[in-house]
Amino acid sequence: MTTQRRIRLAESEAMEGGVRCPKCGSYTSFGDIVAAGGCGGGEWRGGDCDASLSLDLVLENPE
Repeated sequence: MTTQRRIRLAESEAMEGGVRCPKCGSYTSFGDIVAAGGCGGGEWRGGDCDASLSLDLVLENPE
């Protein structure tokens, strides 16, 4: 069974176009998360981080 953990990011945690992976701490671009579903330090990039990452877009006050 896969366990999901949701993290709400604050402005101070976001960098230009990406975030730090909550598992290994490496910079991961939003594009890498969308395209590969994983950390920028993951196996697909030659690293050893096995974190699966995804993005949710939340629409507040739709009119």
